[in-house]
Amino acid sequence: MCPLHPLIEAFLQDLARAGRSPRTLAGYRKDLADFAAWMEGRYGEAFDPKATLPEDLRDYRQHLLSVRRRAPATINRRVSALRAFFAYLVSRGEIPSNPAARLSGVRQARAAPKALSEAELRRLLREARRSPNPLHRAVILLLAHTGLRASELCALRLSDVTLSERKGKIVVRGKGEKVREVPLNAEAREALREWLAARPSVPEDALFIGRRGPLTPSGVWRIVTACARRAGLEGAHPHTLRHTFATRLLREAGADLVTVAELMGHESLNTTARYTRPSEWDLEAAVERLG
Repeated sequence: MCPLHPLIEAFLQDLARAGRSPRTLAGYRKDLADFAAWMEGRYGEAFDPKATLPEDLRDYRQHLLSVRRRAPATINRRVSALRAFFAYLVSRGEIPSNPAARLSGVRQARAAPKALSEAELRRLLREARRSPNPLHRAVILLLAHTGLRASELCALRLSDVTLSERKGKIVVRGKGEKVREVPLNAEAREALREWLAARPSVPEDALFIGRRGPLTPSGVWRIVTACARRAGLEGAHPHTLRHTFATRLLREAGADLVTVAELMGHESLNTTARYTRPSEWDLEAAVERLG
């Protein structure tokens, strides 16, 4: 390994004394060495941290992005290392100001949340319908057809449910004490009726009662993941059903963002808009359709 500038070595030693892990130190060493090598190639002279300009740092970041085509996570890690190194030089009085202070990272596009495909959802719902436990059937079918969070489902009370022959709804208490009403489709209504007929007669007002009392989010998690495993869907959990519900509303039912945000209990339309982004499967399918 080529020797590093003495100030980089001093920085790494300072990190080691502060108890940073060997893995962290190795990462800083690699990132700073890469920048130093790039600077030497750019100017044809030995790297001098004290002579580094903000423009050098911005050009390096752009080089990583457009020439080397590094991933945003890699670029942002190197930006973080440079900020820390030059802040260290300022603290030692080696330089008057940090040239990396205003060096921004690269925005990373948030992928669309993981949702089940149509076939995967069919398999999961089929497995839920086959369950002999009416609690398990109601939990999974309600999550799949309402997009509730596990905590919201557990917070439901008997008085929050309204059922009739052709209609039904639940009153949901979400984040920030925000209350919303979510309509129930025919399958969710039927699952709830079956559960209410089998629900134990206990003093608690909680809608869902398990063997040890009111159902908890961890109990919901166990119900969903167990059913998903039986359906051959490893990794599916309650929030997967929430994502699937939102995705289906937008892509299959043609609902607008405002409607979906209201049903999901989102504070911001930006949160809802994540579900409009194409998934990797969508992109692959679009290319395949070209023939």
